[in-house]
Amino acid sequence: MAERTVYILLTRSGTWFSRLIHLATQDRYTHASIGLDGPAGPFYSFGRKYEWSALPAGLVEEQVTPRRRTVPCCLYELRVSGETYFRLRSRLDAMYARREEFGYNLLGAFACYFDLPLQRRRHYFCSQFVADLLEDCGALELPKPPTLLRPADFCRVAGLRPVHQGPLEGLLAWTAA
Repeated sequence: MAERTVYILLTRSGTWFSRLIHLATQDRYTHASIGLDGPAGPFYSFGRKYEWSALPAGLVEEQVTPRRRTVPCCLYELRVSGETYFRLRSRLDAMYARREEFGYNLLGAFACYFDLPLQRRRHYFCSQFVADLLEDCGALELPKPPTLLRPADFCRVAGLRPVHQGPLEGLLAWTAA
């Protein structure tokens, strides 16, 4: 099978939860998502289910939309074998089909800040989900366990190549070109 490209999108939105994470960590990016269908998305992550409320949260499909133009972002690409891509696609599709069975790992995100691994069955925070999916399917070796990986940590993961950095509106223009 031919090589395929997987995309990791890091962002820092203006939501109160993102601002709280940024205030506590000073990390440039506070959210991570994964895309298997090209740089324009869709992307998948663990986050808010409704735009107007941080909770409930869970496994969601995210679109790169024009209404969030000024959001800082960085898009990384990862080349994987066809077999690895198939494993990623199969696991992601299976999880998304059962998305109501999964919850947001708020306690795990809090523990991650204190460098304490907290694994909860069927619960993830955004970067834990992306990291676990990539590691479990053999796409990447990570520098630390998924339960301790913050979104900004992806900036230092070997094998990821940055292809866009700047406001989200630049990504929209880049993917449209």
